[in-house]
Amino acid sequence: MTTPQSPTDPYARRQHPPHQGSPAAGSGDSHRTALVVALIGAAATIVAALIGLFVQLSGDSERRDAGSTVSGASPTSGASGAPGSPGTSTTPGPSGPSATPTPSATPTTPSAAPALAGMPEAFLGRWQGYAEELDASETDHYRVTLELNQGSPREQVGSIHYAMESSDCYGVVTLTAVGGSDRMTLGEDIQSGNCVKNGRITLTLRPGDTVDFAYESTKRDGTQQSVRAGLDRVA
Repeated sequence: MTTPQSPTDPYARRQHPPHQGSPAAGSGDSHRTALVVALIGAAATIVAALIGLFVQLSGDSERRDAGSTVSGASPTSGASGAPGSPGTSTTPGPSGPSATPTPSATPTTPSAAPALAGMPEAFLGRWQGYAEELDASETDHYRVTLELNQGSPREQVGSIHYAMESSDCYGVVTLTAVGGSDRMTLGEDIQSGNCVKNGRITLTLRPGDTVDFAYESTKRDGTQQSVRAGLDRVA
């Protein structure tokens, strides 16, 4: 008699022993885990590289800022490197070729000739004395009166009078040169009388209100005429 068997469960999972050489259970999970670990490591490497780059860039920037601060070129330090920053004193320098003035040439004016001295005061007044005229043939004596006033060179400064036996001669004198305070020269111009018209008189001051009178001229016949006198002040 056959023993009745229990019905077979069609949904029961059949257990098979693993075959040798086939992959063990859970090997797929191992592959996925290794992949995740590799991705995390790569990400960590990238992040570390980015952090290192950021730190390097930050260090370079800080060194540049420090160098700018030391040299005074920082715009916020108030140094001369910031021309427009408040508190900065900027002195405008020369700009362009016109900033440096070209010294203008100073015109040279010829120095004026020194003014000639006028009549020395010591000669002012009236002088009188007796003259001796030396001639080749004879010697004549007569009275000379000379009156001098203040004046400048080339100006008429007085009058002259020769009182002779044969004629009285009157004329004027002009100051021609001054040799200090004690010597001067006069030009004579006779305007009336029988005398040589023009001549030269040299006066030299002596102590005691006395002057030496020396007259030189050329006569009509070409001979030289010379007159000497000592004149005293009479007024």
